[in-house]
Amino acid sequence: MGTDIRGFVECRTWAPALNPGERAWQAAVDLSLLGPTRDYAAFACLFGVRDPHGHWRPVVGARGLPEDASATTRAGYASWGPAAFGATWLGWDEVLAVDWDEPALPRATRIARYRRRPDGSLDPVRREDWSRTFARAAGIDSRTFDFGRLGEHWAEGTEWDTGPLVFRAERDRRRDAVPADGPWRPVWTVLRTPAEVHGEQHVRLVVWFEE
Repeated sequence: MGTDIRGFVECRTWAPALNPGERAWQAAVDLSLLGPTRDYAAFACLFGVRDPHGHWRPVVGARGLPEDASATTRAGYASWGPAAFGATWLGWDEVLAVDWDEPALPRATRIARYRRRPDGSLDPVRREDWSRTFARAAGIDSRTFDFGRLGEHWAEGTEWDTGPLVFRAERDRRRDAVPADGPWRPVWTVLRTPAEVHGEQHVRLVVWFEE
């Protein structure tokens, strides 16, 4: 069963129902309009969801729905009933503070394939390779080996050199899970825009998950 993300971009600003100078959180954009519905690598990295092997220290855990969430956000969350889980929120100021070079927690998270050039340098072929060719080089049975736990078997940087091909155990960084030009780029763009007007601490993403 798949896991989807739901939520809203919120901005803390004035609205017609408020007194002059008063601010409250308003739902600005429905997250479903921005795209990242089943990005499991990002779910794990950002929110600790769909991370069965504990690869990431989440940027924010399950904080729950904010007490001051907008009425639109509360209604959206309530509409999913018991199917909703993992509610949390991520401020734009927190996004700006993320160290995108921070590595995943285990020693290694994937096997990369390289081809050796005539001069001895390595040319990247695949960022992730779980092929039979690798299994033979590593002496494992790919049908039973749990690649989600490969960091418990090999340290980052471990290599298998077959001559023309080199396999290397590598460790993801946050930018690998949430690339700058990936499906979360529209979300960051939408968060950034009102922050330029209202301030970094007055824009946030409120999310929850459902299966």
